[in-house]
Formats: sequence, C-alpha cells, structure tokens
Amino acid sequence: MTNPELISFDSLLENGRSLLESQIIEAQTPEPGRLDLVIGPSDLPQAVQTLVDNHWGYLAAITGLDRPESSEVEALYHFCSGPAVLTLRVRVPYAEPALPTICGVIPSATLYEREFMEMFGVQVTGTPDPQRLFLPDDWPEGVYPLRKSFNPQEKVPQVKPKANGDNAGRYIVPIGPQHPALKEPGHFEFTVNGEIVTGASVRLGYVHRGIEKACEERTWTQAMYLLERVCGICSNSHAYAYVLGVEKLAQVEAPERAQAIRELVAGLERIHSHLLWLGVAAHEAGFDTLFMYSWRDRETVMDLLEGLTGNRVNYSANLIGGVKFDVDDEQRRTILAGLDYLEERCRHYLDVVSTDAAFLQRTRGVGTMTREQAELLGVVGPTARASGVDRDIRVEAPYGSYRRFPVSIVIEHAGDLEAKFVVRVKEMLVSISTLRALLDNLPPGELVARVPRRIPAGETISRVEAPRGELFYFIKSSGGDKPERVKVRTPSICNFGSVIHTAVGHQFADMPMLLAGIDPCFSCNDRMIVVRKK
Repeated sequence: MTNPELISFDSLLENGRSLLESQIIEAQTPEPGRLDLVIGPSDLPQAVQTLVDNHWGYLAAITGLDRPESSEVEALYHFCSGPAVLTLRVRVPYAEPALPTICGVIPSATLYEREFMEMFGVQVTGTPDPQRLFLPDDWPEGVYPLRKSFNPQEKVPQVKPKANGDNAGRYIVPIGPQHPALKEPGHFEFTVNGEIVTGASVRLGYVHRGIEKACEERTWTQAMYLLERVCGICSNSHAYAYVLGVEKLAQVEAPERAQAIRELVAGLERIHSHLLWLGVAAHEAGFDTLFMYSWRDRETVMDLLEGLTGNRVNYSANLIGGVKFDVDDEQRRTILAGLDYLEERCRHYLDVVSTDAAFLQRTRGVGTMTREQAELLGVVGPTARASGVDRDIRVEAPYGSYRRFPVSIVIEHAGDLEAKFVVRVKEMLVSISTLRALLDNLPPGELVARVPRRIPAGETISRVEAPRGELFYFIKSSGGDKPERVKVRTPSICNFGSVIHTAVGHQFADMPMLLAGIDPCFSCNDRMIVVRKK
C-alpha cells in the first residue's frame, strides 16, 4: 500500500479539480488537504459520476448547512481519497428547495440523502426510498430540526401517523423495537418465503437525542462532553475526533506526549470494543462459552482503562489541546502486564474462531460480501477489511501520534462472517503490539497546550478510525465560544446497508448473526430505514 506520507495533497486535489473543471462555479481551499468546489444542483449527478468513473475516492458523508443570512440550504458531499478530502457544495433556496439524487451512481447515498431531507427540508428527487429515517411517525411536516429557525425548547405538535402501506400477499416477521433479543431498541421486518428471507427493512431512531442540535447551544468544552456520550463503547473515539477538529480550527497542536496518550486510550478502547463484540456475536451463534470467556477477559482491559482515566465507560481522557492525565511507571508496568495476558487470550480466540467446527457452520460462507459489493455499499472498518478493502484512516490518513507509532492494516478476502471474526481478533493483536512500542517510547513533555476560549471562524473535517470504522466529523465555527455546526457520521450508518443487502436469500435463522457481524451501534447510529426487495 502506498505510504500516505508520500501522497501529495495538492496533486490529488488538483486532479479532482481538473476532472470537474467545466462544472465549477467557485473553488475554495479551507485548510490543507481539502478542496471545496461549488457547483449547481443540476450538475451534481454528472459531477459525482465523473468522480466515480475516475475512481476519485469514496463518498464519506453528506453534511447539511442552514444559511439563513442568504435564505439557502447547503449540501456538502464529502469525497475522501487517502488523506485528501474533496467536497462538492450545492446551494438551494428556501423556496421549494430540491436536489437530484445520486443513488443511481452511489447506492449507499440513499441513507445520507434521507437524513438530509428530514433534517433540513430539502426534497431529494428520485431517491429510491423517501420514507422517514429516524424522525417519529407523528412528527409534523414542515418542521426541520437542524434548521436554525427550529427552537428545541418549543413543544412540537404531534400529528396522526400515516399508514405504512399495503402488505397484502407478503409474510412479514416483525422483531422489536422492544424485544428480549435486542440490547437496544430497533425495529426489524423480514419478508420471508418459508425459511428464506426475500426482503428486509430496519427502522431506528427510538433513542435519538438530538446531539448535533444540542451542540449549537453549548460551549466548545461542553460540546466535547456531550459528544463523548454519543456512544458508550467508542466514547473516546468521538471525543478524539472532535478535539482534533477543534484544535485544527484553533491552529493548536497537542503536545507529543498527549498525542501518544490519546493513541494509548484509543488502542485500549479498540481491544475493549472488539472483545465485547466477540462475546455478543458468539452469543448470537449459540456459543455461550466463548461469550463468557471473552467478557471475562474484557474486564482486564476495562480495569486498565479505569486505572488510567478513573472511568470504565466514558473515559473522559481528552481535553481540547491535550489530555487530562499522565502515565507513570507503575501504570506502565500494569498496562504491559495486562497486554501480555490479553495477547495470550486473543491468540486462543483466533484459534477458536478459525477451527471450531460448530462455530464455522454459523460463520464460514455466511453473509459473504465481495470487495466490489463492499465498495459499492460504502462499508467501513473491519466489515470492509474482511472483504479485502484496504481502508483504515490510521494508515491512509494518519493523525495524532499514528505517524510516530503506526499500526499495520489487517485484511481478509473471504468477506464472510468468519473473516469478520478473524479481522477483529487480529486487530486486537496488532493493537497490543503497537501499544507495547508506544509505552516503551512514550515521549516526554507537557500534557496540555493553551487553547483560546473563542475558536476562530472556519470549517474543518476530522476523521478517525473508531473500532467499527471511519468516524467522520464536520465542524464549523463562526468565531464565537460555541460551535456553529457539528455533523457526526458514525460507522454504523455505513455498514447497516450491507446487512439488508446480504440478508436477502439467506435463512431467517442467520439474521441475528448477519446483524451482529457488523458490530452495530444503535445508540450512535439511530437514524435510518433501509428496504431491499428481491
């Protein structure tokens, strides 16, 4: 794989600019490694087609911005290629705002488009499924939560929900949103013919908390604590992505020692997340012995995180400009001893998930997704790497101390459930090796750099590799002590589409394992419906 340090931002972005030269209204370079191109709404499908035809990156997210000063809504289509980000900016007026869909070129865009429609009141014409994503059924038309005119303090009137349509002639098995098999609320409907699934849909949003909107009413520091609670399992990843973005806006760099400690916490969090997932997935396969053992070993890494940060869930390790705590010699020895134990256990688990005959019956050849399908569906993280997609933000666009303490990317090519298990267990072994090197060479220095209370005006994009995959943050400042806009695109929204795609044609009994295979996080995702019919 090409060393990302050798990739020229300028050459990548200049290539993207030249591809779209005839459609550009305005070009901007908001920060190093980024290029924003303003185009007209009618030019959007062709511009996206050109980028796809020339293999210029992948669609990472769509960000909506309300611009009341000009009575416009702006849609930002973010394409990432290694460390470079090219954004297509399209503006539409408040009066009858509409944009053409790009789902014909990028099928995974339907999830982002539908979220954008609901939150900002822009009609996306031609989208294959215009149903609501995560707003409740009794939410009134014409009320858009992320418009600046929306007041979260005012009570939203309830309306009578619309009928769901005609299901005659189809046998549908509903599961949830309240169900003993689900740890978080989600509603699934599987259309079946005998034992074979012929269609699937999922409706989420039952615990949506409006965090993006809430950030606009909080200071930069208060927003950090709020965003850390987007997800309990990868809370550090959210805080990490946020502080990196704010530091870029403030033109402040955290000290090297603080950056290394951030990577230390991120590595331990990855081990914790993968061990938790291993137990949950094993439980769905009926392998409760593996569930019990992996969750027992999970306590080891949780104890290490508690010893470092004082917390076992929301670690609260980050500050804007650095970290809250140091690592002394005693803690270093404790962590190294814990890593020795975890490495031994992970090697045992790798042998189990690769050789246990009963377990392989539930995983080998089940839910197979080729590399081409994975790229088309826009999956990220271990789900993508299990299908041979060599995409890891820590490797292709290293941030923080990952330049000094790099990780190696783990790739499998089978694309089935077994490959997803193997990738995650091997990633734990890679994390253990990297953390040893980090602890043996922890740089000296301060823990915090000074950061102004008011962050300079500007926009930035921050990307980190969370345990489930790429976590994407768009942050905008108007020059005050509060964020103007914080957009969070979690990995789960990218990966859910693959579950619905692979469900069709499989036995109904495989559905829990297919869902568990992507390591879904309902709480941080909670924003979509996907429907696929055979």
